[in-house]
Amino acid sequence: MSETTSTMAQPLAAALKRGAPSLALERIVSVDRFTSGLSSQSYCVEAETGEGPTRWVMRIEPEFGVIPPYDIAREYRLLQEMSAAGLEVPQMLYLEEDESVLGGRFMLMSFVEGEIYQSMDPRLAGSPDLPKIQEAFVETLVKIHATKQTVLPAYTNGRDAARGEVAVCRKRLLRTEMVPAPVMRHALDVLDEHAPESERFGLLHGDYRLPNLKWDGTRISGILDWELARVGDPLSDLAFTQTVGHGHCSIEGDLAVRYGELAGVEIDPKKIQYYRFLELVKGSIIGHAGAYDLANGGDDLRLMSVTTIAAAGQAMMGLLEAQLVAFLEA
Repeated sequence: MSETTSTMAQPLAAALKRGAPSLALERIVSVDRFTSGLSSQSYCVEAETGEGPTRWVMRIEPEFGVIPPYDIAREYRLLQEMSAAGLEVPQMLYLEEDESVLGGRFMLMSFVEGEIYQSMDPRLAGSPDLPKIQEAFVETLVKIHATKQTVLPAYTNGRDAARGEVAVCRKRLLRTEMVPAPVMRHALDVLDEHAPESERFGLLHGDYRLPNLKWDGTRISGILDWELARVGDPLSDLAFTQTVGHGHCSIEGDLAVRYGELAGVEIDPKKIQYYRFLELVKGSIIGHAGAYDLANGGDDLRLMSVTTIAAAGQAMMGLLEAQLVAFLEA
């Protein structure tokens, strides 16, 4: 039994037997952290139940993490609604809000089988399946944007929604900033001032990219990692696929046209430019949070990969900000 299993298996089993008797848990076989994922701590749980062996996924709120503040209970309830709405998401099995059980609130969900691709996965380059995968990628995002929900805070207009996201970024920067970042603060001021109005706003995934999807051939079998979900202009998700999620399924060019056809909207280039800048600023702030986590006892050295975003982001921010303002005011 691994060290991770020996320290987590007993309290997890006790919590599930007490709080989720319908799972018919007999014993936890293993609890091992996934090598992917830098936000919530995600684990593969192998268990024996009254119906036979099974595999679950457990996600725990980290003490710091790269996207504070976390709210795993909200994510759990949102995914319950997404499942009820017919989206391909894991089945929610159990929510534990007592942090003392495993050191943070956690949720248990079904394990979704399927293939995971990286944004620039070489397996997709030149693949005859790529057009079908791109079509499914766009179709699913349209479905997400059209899905109703009652969990996330609502806004009455698109400008307030954009400014709300800027406010979240300010809070994250304030919480994780170890060295003054005046360039970042000014960039947030620019985003707040130029927040665009939008006639169309709704549910956003917030982290929609190939590594957060599971595939059964050319069909999406699982939409994962909803902790950045929010309400806002759907063009923000498109901008994310063009920046942080850039790769085989970036929704631009012909794919943006296809999105517009399916959603019945026109793609406003000024709004896209605004949201591209917002995603770059958010990425840099996530880099700050990664550095903060490591400086305060975080032991996941993969966070070094996101800390470099903070340094690179600040170096580019002044130029990008000037380009954005000139474009918006033209």
